[in-house]
Amino acid sequence: MTNDDRVRLFDVGRIEAILAPFARDPDRLVVILEDAAGQVIAASPPSTLPGMASVRRTWEVRPDGRLAGRLVAIGAAAAEPVVESAIAALAISLEQVLEIESHAVLAGDGSVGVVERTRSGLDADLAQARVQQRRLVSLFAPDVPGYDLASHYEAAREIGGDFFELFRLPHRRGHPLGIVIADVTGKGIAAALLMAFARPVMHTALGAATGPADALVRTNRVLVEEHRSALFITALCATLDLSTGHVRMANAGHEPPLLIPGDHDPIQQLAGAGALLGMFASLDLAETELDLRPGDVLVLYTDGVTDAVGPSGERFGEPRLLAVIEAARGGTAHDVMASIRDAVAAFRQAVEPADDVTVVAIGRQRTR
Repeated sequence: MTNDDRVRLFDVGRIEAILAPFARDPDRLVVILEDAAGQVIAASPPSTLPGMASVRRTWEVRPDGRLAGRLVAIGAAAAEPVVESAIAALAISLEQVLEIESHAVLAGDGSVGVVERTRSGLDADLAQARVQQRRLVSLFAPDVPGYDLASHYEAAREIGGDFFELFRLPHRRGHPLGIVIADVTGKGIAAALLMAFARPVMHTALGAATGPADALVRTNRVLVEEHRSALFITALCATLDLSTGHVRMANAGHEPPLLIPGDHDPIQQLAGAGALLGMFASLDLAETELDLRPGDVLVLYTDGVTDAVGPSGERFGEPRLLAVIEAARGGTAHDVMASIRDAVAAFRQAVEPADDVTVVAIGRQRTR
């Protein structure tokens, strides 16, 4: 089905009604739905299409993993977490609607009176699995006073192998924040199945273990004993003491986290990665400790960020990632996350993602 077919099948009037609530303060926020070529389908308010603005945020709409359009928020309010969360949720809803609409094609006379199935039963199942998997990744982080939590997830295919989680540990003193980010070394159904198995195991292990390294060792033991897959998992587990900002983390072959100091010291790459989960029966991991000070931001990501490929075949790479983060320094965790997300999308342009992209940013707010 061509992109024009998708636009014609999509009810523009319905889109305008969905976007209408965002028109309450046009001086601070305009929301636009573009097609894959960048042409405006609908806008709220419809008469206001600003050119340059101080803040611009973009969310891709990818039904069935294919780029169908983009939601663009322009204006000062676009940087507000509640607005970002609302439009991110809207993007997922639009994807679900388009996935349903894509079951139909236009009849020969251009009408939609005759509907034909255009996807196999397996394709339909994959689309439904993608919707369910997206629901596993919470759009709303837990309420953590004094901290900003932000995340972005984009699967390269209908279903992906990345996962992350930010959650409170209720049985620990002070209810610290548990942090998990992981990447299955593969794509498609096999990676998604291993992710679905490992995610609750890792969640439970972090809550019961003596620390992040112990949690990864416990998870590795389960993976090896169960022989769940020929695939492996890179993973990082951490705990954050919310009263002190103290972080303990352990890394099993994952991308090194980046610490952005709030006092403009150089960005730090936190080393200390061990073997991947599921690779060896015995896993020896060291823990890294640091303190998040007011103004600091901790960035976690999967290799889908640095391995993103542009039209020329060039990788996004670590130097470009560091440059993007440096330019966003001084902003909130949401600002940093959004800058990385938008930079990767702009670099990739129309190139389909080769790997899942996940970014998690955790910032400690400055005291007033």
